[in-house]
Amino acid sequence: MSQAKVDRQKEYKKNRKQIMAKEKRQRTFGKAIAYLVAVAILGGLGYSVYNKLTPQKETDSSAYYNLIQTDQYGILDPQLPE
Repeated sequence: MSQAKVDRQKEYKKNRKQIMAKEKRQRTFGKAIAYLVAVAILGGLGYSVYNKLTPQKETDSSAYYNLIQTDQYGILDPQLPE
């Protein structure tokens, strides 16, 4: 083996604990991100299926007509005297 290769191996052995700890943190972080992405995808899929299966409520138009009726008195859009 060349001297450079021997030096690299010695350096690796000297810092093995730190290197292994860093690799473990990276794996754990990667797994956490993968789980979050999977939960987000499944949550979005479940939400879209739920929206498709539940009937949509019809809008209550009586509230709109009541609003127009009260506006005839100038409550919502008062006209200032000129």
